[in-house]
Amino acid sequence: MTNNNHFLEDAAMSVTPRTVIVTGGTAGIGRAISEELIGRGYAVLATGRNEDQGLDLARRHRGRFQFVSVDHGHPEAAQHVVEAYGQLDPSKFGALAGLVNNVGKRHNEAIGEHDPARLTETFEINVNSAILMTQQVVPLLKESGGGSIVSISSRLAVAGMKGVSGYAASKGAINSFSIAAAIELAPLNIRVNVVAPGMTKTPLIHAWLAEQPDPVIAEKDQADRVPMGRLCSEIDVAKAVAFLISDDSPYITGIVLPVDGGYTAA
Repeated sequence: MTNNNHFLEDAAMSVTPRTVIVTGGTAGIGRAISEELIGRGYAVLATGRNEDQGLDLARRHRGRFQFVSVDHGHPEAAQHVVEAYGQLDPSKFGALAGLVNNVGKRHNEAIGEHDPARLTETFEINVNSAILMTQQVVPLLKESGGGSIVSISSRLAVAGMKGVSGYAASKGAINSFSIAAAIELAPLNIRVNVVAPGMTKTPLIHAWLAEQPDPVIAEKDQADRVPMGRLCSEIDVAKAVAFLISDDSPYITGIVLPVDGGYTAA
């Protein structure tokens, strides 16, 4: 009796996966996004500045993950990433399916303390990089017949909090850019959306909690402000991004999707 399971597995492996570019895709939320996409059958080209993290992911997902070292604070970074995509093995990395603009810089300064250089750097990384990456991938997505662009914003773009005005402004800019881009790119079958996480248990938040007098109480205090009663996890964000990248959301464009347990709704 013929075992068709082996045939089906071989056939599935013979299909070249479509590729998604994930900026800042080797740590924190970005790493969760990269691994979620790979788990759903995509190949990933991820950017970052920590080569050890990039090489670790490449070893874990051999043939499905490629790392490129770039600093998205430089305007030529986007072109460098697209050039790196063009050099990938086409038998392992197929047509471009989408882009995730995840790279970002946290900016905590009171209004009276804003330093012009740090403020400029925040906008270069949080806003300009997403715009320039979008500009670079549009021709590739058009060639592929369309695709999806997802940018990571924040609840702080719409929920006021003292001491983060510069950061909040940069994330508000991402929301506005993405909505405008969605309208402009819709005729090309390129969807553009935003995922706006609440406070997410990233290494940065874990480090902040560890500095508190009682980390357990500090986390409970933050979680109690969320209607669902817990902080956001990296995988919560990754699953939302993967949905918007995928063909399961073919008619969704121009939205800012809160992934915050109901925080902004409340």
